[in-house]
Amino acid sequence: MRGRLSLLLCGLLLLAGCHRSTRSDKATSDCRHSESICGSGTTCAANGQCLMDCRENLADACGPGLLCNQGTGACVAAQKLDCNEVPGLCWENQVCDAPTGYCREAAIDTALAYDVQLYDYTLHVDTAASTFSGQVSIFLVATRGGTATVTLDVGKTVEVPVEEGTAPYTPYTVTSVKSRSGAALAFTQDSTAGTLTVTLGTPLEANASEVLTVAYQGPLNPISDRKHDLYFTGLMRREGKLGHSLVQTFGWPHHTRRWLPSHDHPRDIARAIARVSIDNGLPVQANGVLVQESEGTPHRRTFLLRQPVPTYALNFIASDYTRVPIGTVDGVQVEAYMYPVATESAVPPLWWTGTLGAMKYLNEALGSFPFERYAMMQVPSALGGMEHATVVSIADTRTEGPDEEGHGNKLVIHEMLHHWWGDSAHQASWEEFWLNESLASFYTAEALGVLGGRSAFQAELDRMKAAIFKSPARYDDDALRWSRHPEEVPGETTRASFAAPYVKGPWIWQMIRLQLGESAFAAFMKRFYAATRFKPYSTTQLITLLNAESAVDFTPFFKEWVYGRGWPKLTSTWSYDSARRVIRLTVRQTQDVARYGSYTFNGPLALKYVFDDADAATASCTGEVTFTGGALESTVDIPCARAPTTMSQPFTRDLLVEIVP
Repeated sequence: MRGRLSLLLCGLLLLAGCHRSTRSDKATSDCRHSESICGSGTTCAANGQCLMDCRENLADACGPGLLCNQGTGACVAAQKLDCNEVPGLCWENQVCDAPTGYCREAAIDTALAYDVQLYDYTLHVDTAASTFSGQVSIFLVATRGGTATVTLDVGKTVEVPVEEGTAPYTPYTVTSVKSRSGAALAFTQDSTAGTLTVTLGTPLEANASEVLTVAYQGPLNPISDRKHDLYFTGLMRREGKLGHSLVQTFGWPHHTRRWLPSHDHPRDIARAIARVSIDNGLPVQANGVLVQESEGTPHRRTFLLRQPVPTYALNFIASDYTRVPIGTVDGVQVEAYMYPVATESAVPPLWWTGTLGAMKYLNEALGSFPFERYAMMQVPSALGGMEHATVVSIADTRTEGPDEEGHGNKLVIHEMLHHWWGDSAHQASWEEFWLNESLASFYTAEALGVLGGRSAFQAELDRMKAAIFKSPARYDDDALRWSRHPEEVPGETTRASFAAPYVKGPWIWQMIRLQLGESAFAAFMKRFYAATRFKPYSTTQLITLLNAESAVDFTPFFKEWVYGRGWPKLTSTWSYDSARRVIRLTVRQTQDVARYGSYTFNGPLALKYVFDDADAATASCTGEVTFTGGALESTVDIPCARAPTTMSQPFTRDLLVEIVP
């Protein structure tokens, strides 16, 4: 504790030249005259003294109210969130937009009608009145000239159940919209279509920025039926499993608009400043790091998320939590926030310490954890977990023991993985949803293999395969990469569009690895993440990169396995010709070809068979079966000196195929 306090005081007194009290010849030298004076993990401050480099020791170097300057490695005060006044406020490739004082990306996404850079929202929640009010300043950049109007997403009015039937529920009403200069702007809120159309005072030229400040107010989510589709959406007050009161938001897949006027599309990622107060004084947690905390009433906390994320990953939550430190990995603090009961706060150390090993592995396999914090929040939820950036939600019903099958470990690792796949690299449209979930699930299995041995990885893949074959109707009515209206969300019209990416998707990556080879696959995935980090990704882009970096043309593979529905079903028959001393093996694809198509098996994906006669003194007989050109039946003769008694199919370990009688 003493060491941490000294580091915190050091950060607070940074401008006065405080440095770690490590006595050596180097410590008394001026590092401005020699770059070699400061050792590993330290940086040279403006006064010539060595300080801990916050880029490598984020958890220890910078305390509350301080941010890490990504350019210098020094902590800077963040009392004003204005990049004109706070050097180093912007993250990595971001630049300071001088007219607004906000950071913006160096390159904008021209595929969007406009590119939102930041949501700076200030909200007060009145739990006594079941209402909330506030404003959001939306910092956006025009992607084309002549942008005269901006259309934002807002919550639609819906009929919800009440005691005497149904009643309309409008998430909020917009009361004003102002420009950066403070001028009132004309707007139209259409709560039937769920849009807010704002007419700008002057049309924007391409690459010009504007800040729209939207004031709004509304009721907390009034739905009381837990089974209602919108029960866990928008801004709500809910009770946890032990009766604890929580104020929380939830936005997946397109419900962030129900509490925050926004461009609620998964491609348009943005940073956030959350300034939130609750009338009952419940402490708030939100995306990013705590940078300001007000005294008095209302007690307001301000969080800054410097990394851009999809709108569904934005979140704040308030409750009487117990903070449970888990550990630190490469300078990033890992912690859990649990209900204030001893049995609950004891859960993370018992179950979730695997998060530390998993993060360490992923930092090496993919690249450093791309955010400044990782916290796990115990919440009431309809889902197992949710990848809210830096403050993931874990359903309180999933923290009940015993956890004999490792569900707690898998869940928190999966949600953490979305900080690489989903929150950072992110889907270009909802049709690319499979990339987010298949990658998170595949690398969860990989992490389990690192933590528990390769058998743990195989067991997780086999579990997924068993789930598919047990409930085929849940997974076979759609392709992984489906093509319909781009605003349609997973699960809206088919079950597989939501469910299949979690269990069928990881097998796609396993079969890609089989074709590339272990080391080439590992290198490719690291490059793929680097190329899409905080950028949109798509299946087409993935195929292009695979084809460019390997000797394999993956286009047919993706056509069958990703753009096609279902999976292959195989039946095998064989006989032994003692005169010719060969095994005649016939394999047929028996899936409904009209619905699911045929599958190609050749090269690394060829079907390998092993025949044995149960005599340890004789060698097994092996052979391969291939399918190409749409063939549904293949027959091969396999030389074998003695008649076998058993047949095995080792390809089932690496291929998603269903063996049928």
